[in-house]
Amino acid sequence: MDELEAIRARKMENLQRMARASAEPVEVSDETLDNIISKGGLVVVDCWAEWCGPCRMLSPVVDQLAEEYAGKVVFAKLNVDENSVTAAKFGIMSIPTLLIFKDSRLVDTIVGAVPKSHIKAVLKRHI
Repeated sequence: MDELEAIRARKMENLQRMARASAEPVEVSDETLDNIISKGGLVVVDCWAEWCGPCRMLSPVVDQLAEEYAGKVVFAKLNVDENSVTAAKFGIMSIPTLLIFKDSRLVDTIVGAVPKSHIKAVLKRHI
């Protein structure tokens, strides 16, 4: 492993450690998403864009859920305008979209600015 690869590996380890313990969503990208979901557990990825009104409505709900589920569920935010590879990979056609991963597998998807209670009900099925 060359020095650049070692630095990248340390950055990924730090990002994963922060995500697992965080009471706030972590920002992810095309390059870092797989590293977050590959560690297993429950991961919710909020796919959003700056210009999206419903995304701005859902954002504080995701922040609240990240705090409520800290240590149990990792919440991440992915800007689809800046990360088109991931958006294409998961066929995201509408935003906001929540991708829910369990043990590194996509197990559920929520599309639209849904109520917090709906998201909690979906999470309850997977915890």
